Amino acid sequence: MTRARDLAGLAFPWVVFVVVTAAIAVDLLLGGGTAGEMHAHHAGHGADGGASLTGLPAPLYYGSVALILLLSFGVLEWRSERRSASREKEARVDLLSWAPLRKLVAHPVTRFVGQAIVVGLFFLTLAAGLFGTQVSTRNIAPLLTWTIWWCGLIVIVLFAGKAWCFVCPWDAVAGWAEGKRPLGGRGANRSLGLRWPRALRNIWPATILFIGLTWLELGLGVTMSPRATAYLGTGMLGFAFASAFVFDRKSFCRYGCLVGRISGLYALFSPVEVRVKDRDACRGCKTQSCYRGNDLGDGCPTFEYPATLAQNTYCISCMECVRTCEAENVTLNLRPWGADLAEHRKPRSDEAYLALILLSLTGFHGLTMTSAWGDVVDGVKAAAGLGETFAFSLGMLAILLGPVVLYAALVGVARWAGGKSAASYREHFLRYAYALLPIALFYHLAHNSEHLLSEGGRLLSLLSDPFGWEWDLFGTAGASAGSGVSLGTLWGIQVALIVIGHVYSLWASRRAAEQLYAARTDARRSQLPMLVAMILFSTMSLWLLRQPMEMRLSWM
Repeated sequence: MTRARDLAGLAFPWVVFVVVTAAIAVDLLLGGGTAGEMHAHHAGHGADGGASLTGLPAPLYYGSVALILLLSFGVLEWRSERRSASREKEARVDLLSWAPLRKLVAHPVTRFVGQAIVVGLFFLTLAAGLFGTQVSTRNIAPLLTWTIWWCGLIVIVLFAGKAWCFVCPWDAVAGWAEGKRPLGGRGANRSLGLRWPRALRNIWPATILFIGLTWLELGLGVTMSPRATAYLGTGMLGFAFASAFVFDRKSFCRYGCLVGRISGLYALFSPVEVRVKDRDACRGCKTQSCYRGNDLGDGCPTFEYPATLAQNTYCISCMECVRTCEAENVTLNLRPWGADLAEHRKPRSDEAYLALILLSLTGFHGLTMTSAWGDVVDGVKAAAGLGETFAFSLGMLAILLGPVVLYAALVGVARWAGGKSAASYREHFLRYAYALLPIALFYHLAHNSEHLLSEGGRLLSLLSDPFGWEWDLFGTAGASAGSGVSLGTLWGIQVALIVIGHVYSLWASRRAAEQLYAARTDARRSQLPMLVAMILFSTMSLWLLRQPMEMRLSWM
């Protein structure tokens, strides 16, 4: 029974992927319809006179809320044995046990080709943003950046972990300039090699950048500006260059990159991991090439020692350790979703707060696309006599802090409900915060699916005319953008994602409670207030999906 459950856990992510992909493919073959089912509007905040996408119908919304409630109490009542750390690690498949795949992954040309393609697309985006038309719907830069990449990034993390870091264009260009040999081996080191400041050896720099980007994206509307989009891309390249030439290894990747840190935290849920096969073999290793590097490649760029690597957070999947390990003891594993959330790990406050901020700001993205947000901003402007930007900023601050304050209060109730416990309030706050990651991740996916499936169809046309200069390079400039899936299919995908995320958060909450309490009854009492929090957050996610969404780009 346990083995069957392990296999089911391994297969589930890929069953979801196949089912969703098949549903989209069938819907497209039958004609789709998202673009055609939009209705035009000429007012609203942040939509720039675009189009509005109808939200979940009432029966589906109320039925989904009822399902959330049923599953919540059903999962709470479901009893399961506590699994040891060694049992958890049995549910793994070594993907690199197949020699041809190991050679492909370890070969430096593989990464170089991937990086070269993405670097080409990156410079295309910069060129289009800087020199192309500034009409956002006719320029490929906003679509490629904010719809295809920024929305698709979360899908990549869900199924492939840190695959984006493997081909990251900022890291590639900065590394080549700093002396990294594109085709492998150690190159010239032109960096000053300074240590990253001790006070900043956390992910707060990345968190602050993420909050700042959200303010720029939603408050100033940079997603609608090709030139601003190009400036932001250039800024990220500048950060990567500064880090490469000033600091040791890839310090910015570990501490400062908002993309890497968001995907790193979400990658705790990913079904792939880079790990050593046998820790005992590492203890007898004299060279530690996986960390220090050798003639085949560099040491770990983010200061991770593979022998002790236990979570995906800071690994960037560069495969340098796979390449440099003489014993071929480092590999790429397939595992169940959320495996890192089940491990007994020391929680970190910077990671816990980023998890809460992700929960707040992913919901905030959805809220700003509704008419309700426009009413909030107008109310603040009228009551306080503020301008649009200041009113927006105050509203954003309230939305950012609101869920954190609610969560903090419920954690206090959870600790009280659990009775006597050796764990402090801080320990409860940090451990339960990780359990909210699946809700944030799957709402993020549900929200992004609106953009990908309703706006992404324009890509074929813009590839022929990326600058908006009336080109037709591939004969597709006149292609119809109305190739999105039907609203029914979109709604089904969104509701399924919210439900999956909710169930995984319930499971993660139970694992956190088991780590805090030795007695099962105490753990369950402590889990009840967290159950309330998760029901509230998931119901709010469904409410946001019920609202008509003002799409940021209109292809009508």
